[in-house]
Amino acid sequence: MIFGLQFIGILFALVMIYFTFLYYKREQYDKRGFIVWLIIWVGFMIMVTIPQTIYGVMEALQIKRTVDFFVIGGFLIFSVILFRMYIITKQTQKKVEDLVRDVAIKGVKIGKKTNK
Repeated sequence: MIFGLQFIGILFALVMIYFTFLYYKREQYDKRGFIVWLIIWVGFMIMVTIPQTIYGVMEALQIKRTVDFFVIGGFLIFSVILFRMYIITKQTQKKVEDLVRDVAIKGVKIGKKTNK
């Protein structure tokens, strides 16, 4: 029997799978990103539907309640995603700085040529 929270979890996972597919079709994800997110949402749906699949892991980690496991797992996944976003932002910032520097240098060189 599926309980209310399980139904909400399944519905959430299906909506997120749809959005993942939609953004992939709009080419906002590459194939690797699509597969990673699809695995995450399908795994989430399996864990919500059949919570017994994670009881062994919960026992090994000495976590008593399933909700606690999901909260801890969510924080871990969120931390990884946040760290990855930070790295990407820093890389983008460096590329923009390099581009602005190159454009400024070319602008100065062009300005010197026109002043002669």
